[in-house]
Amino acid sequence: MALPRKLVPAVLLSALPLFLPGAAQAQRAKPAGFPDGPGKEVLVGKCFQCHAPTMWQDHRQDRRGWESVLYRMVGRGALWTEEEIKTMADYLASAYGRQPPQAAK
Repeated sequence: MALPRKLVPAVLLSALPLFLPGAAQAQRAKPAGFPDGPGKEVLVGKCFQCHAPTMWQDHRQDRRGWESVLYRMVGRGALWTEEEIKTMADYLASAYGRQPPQAAK
């Protein structure tokens, strides 16, 4: 038995919440490969609203460079406090500075 054509959108919309919790959880999932440290949670919460985690892997800068990137994002509409910018710049310089972190021996 087929649904009347007018009911199809209503049925699809009513089923939408079944799929959203999983999508929302996947979006909030912590990205693999990001080292733990002060500022990680701020970075994940703020930057991954617009950016994929993979964009950071090859983008290495010193603290001043990262701070410049963050202020450029503020100029494009990011709503961050001075403290959040400082925290994220510190974290990024530590985790993704000019020199890759040395592997533990």
